[in-house]
Order: sequence, then structure tokens, then C-alpha cells
Amino acid sequence: MEFLELFHDSTVVLSGVYYPTSPLILHHVLEIASHLHASEREHNLRNIVYPMMLKFLKYWQDIPLLYSYAFILGPRAKMRGFFNVLQLLGECTGTDYMSYYADVKTELYKLFNKYEWKFGAARSQRAPQPEVIQVKKSRHGAKSLEAMVQVLLALLLPLSLLPLHLVLFVSCQLT
Repeated sequence: MEFLELFHDSTVVLSGVYYPTSPLILHHVLEIASHLHASEREHNLRNIVYPMMLKFLKYWQDIPLLYSYAFILGPRAKMRGFFNVLQLLGECTGTDYMSYYADVKTELYKLFNKYEWKFGAARSQRAPQPEVIQVKKSRHGAKSLEAMVQVLLALLLPLSLLPLHLVLFVSCQLT
């Protein structure tokens, strides 16, 4: 029962309907991977854990981009936390996620640039907001990803262009 308790708890939390669950998924995926990795050494559970780990890798070795976006845009972790989760997940599963991290970062930059190109003029026409978003510059003059995410959320994206899960997530985070 102690071994299965984590799976039950994750199922209950991720089945919630009154709060956004997509930003929580990678937290629970990491907990499950760590739990399976730690249980591989137990003599009584070894025969059970190995097939479970194979099934886990079948579904979570390739993380859907939507869950990565939700994790990064969520209030808990941001980009640095995403990097840390991928490192820990890689240690538990023996999978290298660094190329995936680079892909997600590239796709997030593309998404930001698309919205900036399409709706950047509308942002400059709006009345000035009381809170100023400061954009950090790197040594190459590029905007930092955290500042881009802030600007992306500040644009109040047209919801018809986003997938439904991301729309629900963003709307819950803005309220």
C-alpha cells in the first residue's frame, strides 16, 4: 500500500476540475519517476517496478510540449525550474532531456516572437499600465526568457489562437 500511495495521490490531484492541473503534471511525473527509481533497489518490488518503469517511459520519455509550456508559464517553476526538473527526471530515468530543453526554449521564443510581431503594435497603443515590465538584456542584447514570458502574459493574448488547455491555464493564472 505504501508503494501505491503516491500513484493514488497523483491521480487524485491531477483529476481535479476546479483548478488548473497542467502546470502540476511535470511535478507529479518527477515524483513518480523518483519513486520508481528508488523502488528499483528493493528486492520485493524489483519484478514489479521494472515493467512499470518501461510503461512510464513509453508515455513520458517524450514530454508533450503543452505540459512544458504550462510548467514554465505557471507561477511555481519558470524556465530555471523546468531545467532542474528535466535534469532530475533524466537522472531517474536514464534519459537525456537537454536537447528537449533546447527545443522547448526555441519553441517558446518562436511563440513569443509570433505574438510580439502580431500584437506588439496593439500593446504600444494601449494606455500605460501602472506597473512597468523591465526587460533584462543579456550580454548579446537579447531579451531574457522570463521577461518575454511576462510580456507575453501582459499582451492578454487573443484566446482563439491558443489551445484550450493553455487558454484555461492562462485565464486561471491571470485572475
